[in-house]
Amino acid sequence: MVEIIQENKTIFMYKDSSVIRETESVCPICLARIKADIKEKDSGVYLEKSCIKHGTFRLLLSRHPEYYRELNDFYFSLMSESHPQHDYILHLTNTCNLNCPICLADANQRGTQDYSLKDLKEFLKNKKNYKIDLMGAEPTTREDLPEIIETVNRSGNIAALHTNGIKLADFDYLKLLVDSGLHEVHLQFDGFDDWAYEQIRGRKLLATKIDALENLERLDVATDLVATIVRGVNEREMVKILDFGVRKTYIKEIFFLGCRFLGAAKTLPIENCIMPDELIDMLQEQTKGKISRANIYQFQKLYFALLSAFSKRKCFYIHHYMIIRNQSGFIPLDQIIDLKVIEDNLEKFKDMKIRGNKLALPYLMVCLIFKLVGLRGLFLLREFLSFSFPFIRGFNLSKLPRKSVLLGFITACDSYSLDYQIAQNCGKGAISVEFGVEDCGAIDNVRRDNFKVKELK
Repeated sequence: MVEIIQENKTIFMYKDSSVIRETESVCPICLARIKADIKEKDSGVYLEKSCIKHGTFRLLLSRHPEYYRELNDFYFSLMSESHPQHDYILHLTNTCNLNCPICLADANQRGTQDYSLKDLKEFLKNKKNYKIDLMGAEPTTREDLPEIIETVNRSGNIAALHTNGIKLADFDYLKLLVDSGLHEVHLQFDGFDDWAYEQIRGRKLLATKIDALENLERLDVATDLVATIVRGVNEREMVKILDFGVRKTYIKEIFFLGCRFLGAAKTLPIENCIMPDELIDMLQEQTKGKISRANIYQFQKLYFALLSAFSKRKCFYIHHYMIIRNQSGFIPLDQIIDLKVIEDNLEKFKDMKIRGNKLALPYLMVCLIFKLVGLRGLFLLREFLSFSFPFIRGFNLSKLPRKSVLLGFITACDSYSLDYQIAQNCGKGAISVEFGVEDCGAIDNVRRDNFKVKELK
C-alpha cells in the first residue's frame, strides 16, 4: 500500500513516529536518488521518502513493527558489507508466448535483441558454481535454449529455468532440456483457478500447467512453484498451492511473490501490490497458524546467519521457512527443532561475527550439529547438511533434501520499494543486452522498468 502526500499539503498526522533506519531510494516518478527513512508509525513500518519535485511517498512494509525491527537489527549486524555476487538473472529475450495483463517484464514491448550465446560464454569464463537464472520474458521462445543450458552446465555452473511452463507441457521438449543439463525449473504457478489465470495471465492455463507439472514429475526435475499473488484475485490459492506442493517430492521450493509496481502491473491500483510481510499474514491465516510468523522469525535468523557465515548475498525482504513432509502432509520445522534454543546461539554467533572472531563459523556449525543430533539423530543431521550444501557450492535445488520444502515470501524491487542499503546485498545480479552486467538485481529492475534511463546508481 502506498499513500502519496501532495506538496504543501498536510494530509497525515502521526504520533510517536520513530526512525528504524535511514537509507536512500528513488523518486517513483523521476527516479532521482533521494533520502528515505524506515519509520514505525501507526502500528506499522513504512518506507517514507520525499522528492523536491514530486512530493512525499509512503510504502507499507510491515504491520508488525517488533518483527521488522528485530530482524532488521539482526540482518544489518551481519550484512553490513556487500558480499560477492554468484547468482545472476540472464535476460535472454523480451519475447513471450503470453501477454500477461500483469507482466512485470514488459514482455513483447521493447524490441531489444536477444542476449547472444557468444556473450554468455564470455561471461562464464573462469566462473564455477554460479547460478544462472534463465529468464525472458519467456526463455523457451529461444530456439537455442538447449545449447544455452548445455553451455551453462558444461562450464560448471547451475542452469535454472524460469518459465510459464507452456512449452514444458510437451514431454519431448522438456526431456531435451533435461538431457542438455537443466538443473532446476522455477514454474510460474498461480493456483488452481482458471478465472484467476484469465485475470493474471490473460487466458485459461490450468490444464497446461498440470501437464507441465506431470512432465516435471515424470523426469524428476527439481522444481520451484512461483505464485504471483495479486490482491483481490488469487490470495486464497496460497494454501492450495502449499498443500499440492508438499505431496510432490520433486517440488523443493514454493515461493509466494507479491505483485509489484512493475511493467504492465503499473496499470493496476497500487493497492493491489503486496509486500512479502503481508504474504506471511495471509498464509498464517489460511493454515490456521500451523505456519506462524513467530517461527518464521526464528528460522529467518538462522537463514541470515548461514548467509553471513558463507558470505552469500540475500535481500532482507525475502523471508523463508522450512516444512517437513510426512504421511498426513507436512509438519512445521519448529515441531522438530526448538528454534528458540537455537536462537540463543545465533545471537552469540552475531556478536562473534561483529567482533571479527574467526571462530564464529565453527561455533555456529558445531552448535547446530550438536543440537540436531541431540534432537532427532542422524536423519535430521543429514537433512541439515543437505540444506547447508547450497550455501557452500551454489543454491542448486536438485541438491536439496526430498523431505524438506523451502517456503519463500518474496518480492521484486520497484521504484517504490527500492532501498539502497538492502540492495547492496541483493540476492540476484542481472545480465542483459540493455545494461550489461549488473550485480544488483534491484537496481536492474528499476532501470529495466524505465528502460530509457541509462544511469541509476
